[in-house]
Amino acid sequence: MAVNEVLAKYSKDQIKKASQVKALFFDVDGVLTDGGIIYDDTGVETKCFNVKDGYIISHLKQAGILVGIITGRESKIVSNRAAELKLDFCHQGISDKHAVFEKLVEYYKLKRKQVAYIGDDLNDVKTLRACGLSACPADAVSYIATQVDIVTQARGGKGAVREVSDLILAAKGVLDKIIKSSL
Repeated sequence: MAVNEVLAKYSKDQIKKASQVKALFFDVDGVLTDGGIIYDDTGVETKCFNVKDGYIISHLKQAGILVGIITGRESKIVSNRAAELKLDFCHQGISDKHAVFEKLVEYYKLKRKQVAYIGDDLNDVKTLRACGLSACPADAVSYIATQVDIVTQARGGKGAVREVSDLILAAKGVLDKIIKSSL
């Protein structure tokens, strides 16, 4: 039942694109987090990550899907989160995300249509247009939302990565097994 509920939200084209995904790449600020950056009075940076976004990543990896970060900022917090989630890569401080996307596609011997990308701002547009399945969180700026296949119902840092991940796993026919093995 849950899988049907997931798939019911999407068109046949979106489901077809999701079924071809072999890799999920995403931005951090505004996607994996709510975009807020908190500095305390000593300059220590804090970010808030959603456990539901993180939890599904292990299931993506078990399903053979590469998962990684391409982000414009550099942060030890992001490095720590990427290590904790055992991501396949974490590229930080990237001014040209599309160039890194292209190198990753080549390195992992992927086709562009096999990569899903979640971004939320102008520095993500070129990659969103080039990948097979593009998505942005509900709170991405409107002109980014017009460039993607999917605008999630969740806001950045509030389950947007989980939504796209659930779609991919459902379209590949493995979400049902994941759910059943957990009940």
